[in-house]
Amino acid sequence: MKNIKKYTTPLLLFFSVLLLSFLMVSCGSVPQTISKDTYKVYKKQAKEGNSTAMLKIANAFKGDMFTSGEYRDYKNAIKWYSEAMAASSAQKVPAARELFEIYMTGSEDIPRDLEAARKWLNIVADSMDLHMYYQDNTDLYLMDIFDTYKEATKTEASAESQFLLARYFLEFEIDYVTGMKFLDKAAVTDSVRYSQNVNYLKAKWQFFRNRRSDFIEDMAFAYQKDKAHQVMKRFAEEGSELAKLEYANYLVHQAENPQNVKEETEKLLRNFVVAKYANKEHQLKATYLAALVQEGKDHVIAFRKLYALKNKNFSEEQFPYMDNAIDEYKEIANQLETLTGLGKLTKERPMFIDIPLEMPKYYQHYQGDIRPLVAVKDAITTPENIEFLTPTNVEKYKQTLLEQVDDIFGKADTPSELYSFKNALEKDKFFEPLAKPYLDSLIQKRLDIKGLVQEDLVYEYEKGRLENTTFYNLEEGRKFIENLSRRNDLDPEPVAKSRWSRKPTKQEPRKNALLKRAKVKVLEDIYGDSPTIKQIEELNKTVPRYSWLAPEGREWAVGLKGNSDSWFTGIIEVSKTRTQYFYEVKRFGDSDRFLMEIKSIKNNRSNNAYSTNLEVEKMVKKGSESGDVEGYNVTIFGAKYQTYGWKQSKTDFFRVICKPNTNKLENAVCTGYMALNRDKSFSDDFLRKHNVSSNSQKDAIRAVVRYFILEMHQNLGIR
Repeated sequence: MKNIKKYTTPLLLFFSVLLLSFLMVSCGSVPQTISKDTYKVYKKQAKEGNSTAMLKIANAFKGDMFTSGEYRDYKNAIKWYSEAMAASSAQKVPAARELFEIYMTGSEDIPRDLEAARKWLNIVADSMDLHMYYQDNTDLYLMDIFDTYKEATKTEASAESQFLLARYFLEFEIDYVTGMKFLDKAAVTDSVRYSQNVNYLKAKWQFFRNRRSDFIEDMAFAYQKDKAHQVMKRFAEEGSELAKLEYANYLVHQAENPQNVKEETEKLLRNFVVAKYANKEHQLKATYLAALVQEGKDHVIAFRKLYALKNKNFSEEQFPYMDNAIDEYKEIANQLETLTGLGKLTKERPMFIDIPLEMPKYYQHYQGDIRPLVAVKDAITTPENIEFLTPTNVEKYKQTLLEQVDDIFGKADTPSELYSFKNALEKDKFFEPLAKPYLDSLIQKRLDIKGLVQEDLVYEYEKGRLENTTFYNLEEGRKFIENLSRRNDLDPEPVAKSRWSRKPTKQEPRKNALLKRAKVKVLEDIYGDSPTIKQIEELNKTVPRYSWLAPEGREWAVGLKGNSDSWFTGIIEVSKTRTQYFYEVKRFGDSDRFLMEIKSIKNNRSNNAYSTNLEVEKMVKKGSESGDVEGYNVTIFGAKYQTYGWKQSKTDFFRVICKPNTNKLENAVCTGYMALNRDKSFSDDFLRKHNVSSNSQKDAIRAVVRYFILEMHQNLGIR
């Protein structure tokens, strides 16, 4: 028994060690990142020569960027990548890319080997672009990772190189752990500049690691980036410049209309777009993003800054995604070099709407009127437009405009045009280089030829200015009239009838005529041609309070009660009864319904004779696409007086069609008691004849009311 005990223990130990060794080999030969059943399927396919299955097995042994070290088996991965490449040349590039990552990262059994990594990456570089382009970060070129690694692993390594190397490992999806390690190093080396950006990148990649299922089937990082926008936003608010840039890019490209996120984007990018910002690539990309949210002139100004910045710091081939924006700016910039090009742009693009340059009128020298040219000059020399058009271009435009002055003077023919020309040259320093000969003699010679004096010019000018001015409120009108009343150069000096006559010839003062017209025009512009009843009543309460409108403004307001489209009156006389009938018609709001009231006047006594409603229906010409009115169908409803007033009938009416292009109204259609007691003593010609000078609703109503009173006067009055 002792001998048995002596040999049993070593024998059991031997078999235990053998079994453990077998299990270790067995476990090592199966990838830890996929199931055994999946591995068996791939293994079977690989034995049949399937290179794709070999590559999948190799990838399973290698793992992805997030795979922990204990689950990686680089030795077996290298073996299977070699077999995949031997089985098919199609697997050479994808296998080479993975082998580059293996040797770039290294492990316990396969140490990091930069030269081997470079060898495999060179194979990849022959077949695919190794650049990583960003609109919100520094671009990366994978072949530069080796130099960056050497810089980042020096004893006195800079935080910039450490941070950059971390980006290579993370954004090319090489190795998460290595990327995090160098981020931490950068934060330690220069915490002031890099701590916020390091914290942001770590949080963002932790976000991706927690969602590593999103990276299956080689889904590119760019497709996942928008999912991290909440992380971007949080760290942008905490001050990370990298988060600000990336979040601004997210906002601009996710917005249906980039202008909708203008305020938030500009706030995020304001530190990047200043001239002193150190990172020129970040500055350029921030300028591009800021330009995308602009519109109109700011859009062009922003792209001009982008173009200048790119030309100064980068080659033409870099950042090709900016080419469309820069080409658009170049096209506009080329056109802006000449006034003709500017004229074309003002016609084609809404952003130039404040520059009144109409080239057909410009080429015709504005038919002798210098004011449009002055308006163009004033528009292009505003501070906003000088920045927009550039000072150099504005100086070119000004010189071109000055070249038009002589041709404009040649076409100036009316007193108003000559006065505008003289006034512009006297008061605007812009014309100073060429004003002297015109002011000294040329203008006076033109006046002598036409038999005009200075006052003729001033009067015609002011009259034209009045008619071309639109008043939007009473205060504007008051200022205009007060300025006009102070003018003393509108009327010429009185001229004696002859040299023997002491009394000058009296002429109606021009100033008074202009003031009268101005007082009425102010009210016409504000209240329109057809004010409502409410507006007319308001006018007659308001106007008397303003002495500067008296008397013409007051008279106009009072006149609206008797002869406006909404409120008008008239008198019809029935000679056989020696009675006059005064009628008043008032519109209901903006409708085509009116209140008609009639009073009879006889023996200097006035009595209520009738009160009812009338309606008007427009008759449109057949086949007219523009809705031309052929006439009006006017209906006067019957009414009877009862103790409390006039009661209108819904069924009894007097209806007439009025067509202004004919000389007579059509026969009246009467229903109910309206058909009774009609005065037939008048001839049809007298009854229905009417004089309508215009195709207006008011004139049609007047004609029908006259017809109604002449034929129905026996029914008028309280009975």
